Formats: sequence, C-alpha cells, structure tokens
Amino acid sequence: MKIYVCVDMEGIAGIVMPSQLRQGEYHYQEGRRLLTEEVNTVVEGLLEAGATEIIVRDIHATGFNFLIDQLHPEATYFVGATKADQRFPGIDSSFDGALLIGYHAMAGTLRAVRDHTYSSRSYTAMELNGTPIGEIGIDGLLLGEYGVPVLLVTGDDKTCMEAEQELGNVATYCTKTAWGRHSALIKPPRKVKAEIKDAIRMALQNRTGCTPYTKQGSYELTVRYLSTDLADSRYCDGTESVRVDGLTIRHKGTDFTRMMARVL
Repeated sequence: MKIYVCVDMEGIAGIVMPSQLRQGEYHYQEGRRLLTEEVNTVVEGLLEAGATEIIVRDIHATGFNFLIDQLHPEATYFVGATKADQRFPGIDSSFDGALLIGYHAMAGTLRAVRDHTYSSRSYTAMELNGTPIGEIGIDGLLLGEYGVPVLLVTGDDKTCMEAEQELGNVATYCTKTAWGRHSALIKPPRKVKAEIKDAIRMALQNRTGCTPYTKQGSYELTVRYLSTDLADSRYCDGTESVRVDGLTIRHKGTDFTRMMARVL
C-alpha cells in the first residue's frame, strides 16, 4: 500500500504562534521539533497499518522544516521548494491515498489558528466557481487529478470542519481547538502521538469508501490579493487571466493544475 503524506505546520500539535513557524524566530526550533516528532509518529502509524511505501512532502513555507537527521528511516521525504505545478513531487496514480497532516483553515475563517490560503502575505481570499476554497480543497483537487483520494486530514477543529465540508467522506483528527489566530486549547503532543495512530489505522481501513476529489467542467478561480502591487506583478492576458479590480484577478481554465500554476 502506497501513501503520500502532505505535511504543513500550523496544524501540528502544540503550534499556535508565528515564532514557531518562521525561520530565524525564537521558537522556530521548537516548532521544527514538534513537527518532526509528529511526522515520525505518522510514519510509524502508517507502517503499523500496512503501508509499504511512504513519501512525505514538507509543504510549509520553504519546504525545509524537518529535522532531517531525526526523521523516521522507513519513509522517503521531499524537502525544498518546487514549481507551482509540481506541488506533490513523486505523486502518481499508483498511490492508494494521501494524508493532509498539520493543515489549517482557509483565509478568513473565524477563530482558526493561522488561517490563510497559501500565503498570508499575498492572498486574502480565493473562490472556485463562486465558492470560497482553501488549501484543503485545492490540494484535494490537485491530488484528485492523479486519482489519489484524501484519506485523513489533521489540524485544529476548524480545519477538520472545513475538510469534512469540502471533501465529504474523509477521516479527520483534531490536534487542538482554536480560540483565535494565535491561541488554542491544545492537546499535549504526547496525547496526540498516542491518538493519531488510531486515526491513521481507521482511515486506511476505510479507504475503499473514499474517492478522489474532483469537480467536473471548467474552472474559474477568483484570487483576491493583499495589496495592489501584488496583483500588478501578475500577468493577465485578458482571456484566461482577467484583472477584475485593484486587488482581484479571475483565472479560467479546464486543466486545474495548469490554472493553479498561473496563480501560485
């Protein structure tokens, strides 16, 4: 059984502060340790549940947040930056499923830890075909293009609610109850490590009930930027990418991955 693991950082147990998430900040090494330990527990849980091949992708910021020398030896890891149309290196239709670990809610979500969509310094909102969408939905669609279903999403309570609403039949595991952008009622990381293996086991057992996330027809993605200069920096051809106003660009396409490459 082949499993692809996509790992963000905001939804990891014990992480609530920006200083835990950014290189050079005072608590960043603590954040890296919490991240790496949870990743190792996920790998252990997957192996115990029958996974035979595991790829783990670090998707947070620079893509270089794991403590490399402390990673579990029975998985392979992709670290570093990629082009926008190569978000999940190594993914193909041979994978039985994907896990979204340590994710966060979309930009603008009430009382969610570090709510944003891809970058809190670039975008304030995205809508797909008129409906708000965040990283959970977009990544689910990108994985769905390869026929790979999302089996489990972990993060704060708002993240889990978004995953269930967006993806439908998906397992979720809550690592904390968000109280604000930088506050939460947390579960101790040791408790999360004990519980997350059970969540993984159940998610893999129920994988036959999960289908790849897809949307039929053409796509229209509306992106609202934080400032006009960010929108100015994007090329608009007037057809596939149209400038709506100072802060907004609307992208159209029939190939979702190619369209997202124009956005990110």
